[in-house]
Amino acid sequence: EGGELPGFKVTDYIGECRGTTPGVGLISPPPHHDIYSIEDLAQLIHDLKCAQPTGEVSVKLVSEVGVGVIAAGAVKAKADHIVVSGHDGGTGAAAWTGLKG
Repeated sequence: EGGELPGFKVTDYIGECRGTTPGVGLISPPPHHDIYSIEDLAQLIHDLKCAQPTGEVSVKLVSEVGVGVIAAGAVKAKADHIVVSGHDGGTGAAAWTGLKG
């Protein structure tokens, strides 16, 4: 599941950046399970840039063995931002209903 940003954390600035109403909770998209290779990632970055030429593309990666190769592929595909998150990719923003025990 994607992460959640509670409404009280959606400030005027965040609302403006994400094109939403301040104070309304947001849900991040879940992982893309249709990306199986660096080429798939490069194609998605290309498609996003074609769909929104003035937009920026961010890629979030999980810190694990081999992340450098994937990050290099994202850079070569012209991603604007790369975030390498903790060992499990979590931000701590998942709802309790999305956590597995």
